[in-house]
Parts: sequence; C-alpha cells; structure tokens
Amino acid sequence: MSRPLEHLRNHLDTMKRELEETTSQIKRLEAKNKTWNDFSDDSIDMLKMQQTHLAEEISRIQKAIKKSRSKTLLVAELTVLPAVFLLIFATDIGTTLDLSTQPADIMKTKYFTENIRGDTVDTWKSWRLVGTTLNVNIIKSPQITERQIAIIKNAITSTRILTDSQGTSQPVYEGWAGALMNASVRQTKYNIPTEFNFVESNNGAGDIIITLSSIRDADGYTGYTKSIIEENEILKSFITIYDVSDMPDGQLATIVRHEFGHALGLGHSTAQEDLMAPSVDMTVPYVSECNIDAIVSLYNGNEGKTVCG
Repeated sequence: MSRPLEHLRNHLDTMKRELEETTSQIKRLEAKNKTWNDFSDDSIDMLKMQQTHLAEEISRIQKAIKKSRSKTLLVAELTVLPAVFLLIFATDIGTTLDLSTQPADIMKTKYFTENIRGDTVDTWKSWRLVGTTLNVNIIKSPQITERQIAIIKNAITSTRILTDSQGTSQPVYEGWAGALMNASVRQTKYNIPTEFNFVESNNGAGDIIITLSSIRDADGYTGYTKSIIEENEILKSFITIYDVSDMPDGQLATIVRHEFGHALGLGHSTAQEDLMAPSVDMTVPYVSECNIDAIVSLYNGNEGKTVCG
C-alpha cells in the first residue's frame, strides 16, 4: 500500500472512532437532560455539529480512497488534502503518546511541510509578514479545560526568562513571545512574528490553527504539525496536540512550545538535548538561545537544520 493511501486510511479509522465517541457523548447528555427535564445544554448542539462534520468527512475520504486505486488519481486527490486536513482537525481527530512504549519524560513528534500543489518539501520555510502579528486559532473538544487553554497561551505569549536547567549561563524562555522579541532585535530579511492574536472560530480562520484532541494517536505521537507553503512562504500551519485531557501541565506546555516552533518554520534539531529535537525530552522544555539563533537565520533567508552545541 502506498504511504499516502495508508495515511488516508489511518485518518479514516481515527475519524470513525471519533464519530463513535461523539455519538456516545450525545446519547449520554440527552439521557441526562431527559432525566432532569433540561433541554438547554448547548454542548449537545455543538457535538451534533461535530457529528455532522465527521460524517461528511468520512464520506469524502472513503470516496478519495476508492479513486486512489490509480496512482494518477491519488496524486490528484492529495492536492486537496490541505482543505481536508482543516476539516479533519476542526472536528477534533487526535491522539497522544502511548506511555506503555515510551518513557514518561519523552514525547514523540512529527511535522512536514507541503507546497500548494501537495508536494512534500524537506526544507524549512518562514512566514512573510507585512507586520509582526500571527493569528492563532485554538480549537478544543468539550473535555478541554480553561486552565489548559491558559497553559497553551502562556507557552506562546510568555516573555519570562528562566535559568537554563542544564546549568549554563545562557537564559531560556518560558514562551515563544519572549524568545522572538529577543530574535527581532537583530536585522533579518523577513519580519519575525512577535505578537499573537487569538481568535475563536470553527471555520478555519487564523494563520496557525491548534487542535486539542482527547484521543490518542495510533502511532504514539504526542504532537503533529503540518504547514502549507507557496514557493518559500508559509501560508498556514496546523498543529494537533493529542490526548490533551490526560496530559500533565508540564508536558502540555512543552509539546506546545515544540510544535509552535514548527509552525514558526523550524524543523527538527540535530541535538537530542534541544526543545526542537524529534523526541522532546522534558529535561529541556524551554526555548533556548539556539532556537533563537535558528529563527534569526531562517528569517534571514537561510533554510537548514539546527545544530545546538
């Protein structure tokens, strides 16, 4: 089976599981409301909208799989995947690290960059902003708490400087805003984003869309970032954080920092002790000077891997 086709089928299976869970949630809430003679629960309406979106996307993916028997048709189908991904993420198909196979302080992540034609690009790209603001849309399932939303926003907007846990004299940053403000002091070819406007919308609004899911990823990933580009410019980034409802606060903040680094344009670091390493180590959970240097280099038009040493 080709990897794109396998990817489609894996998403289809995940969406079916999410549809079953959503349907069960609706039945439980309806039974509760009937018992208490209360039919004013807005969460039921929201879940029914989610149920409809899931059913529509399941139908669309099933048709795509049928057409993909021909390689030519499969490639054509993949060119519209950005739109499919948006609807998939907007309906909360997620998962997280399987703690039975990975240490509790290590989180697996993945990312890829795809151009507007659907071709995967193996280089880092940057935003080309007129100003310095990115719009961030956080899409959450009903199980996500306001405290968790606050943790996520803090991992992005905090300007707090901390002591390096590795014992060096270099500072580390609790949030990307502080690190990016530091980076923006240096002259770069393209504007470095330093401000973040949070929006609430289920229709795909925003430059960076963060989906918080309570479902575990079948492959054991904690976070996943997909960026869409045209030529050398990021047009939109999608972040999914899996199994959020059972994730400790520290891990949630760390995986958000890591995935947001991808959404800003960074790839994985070659250093295993770095925040942007492929497997995130909870002993190095903050944004480092190395990450700042990588941002400066990237927004100065250089596309390459980060080496932290």
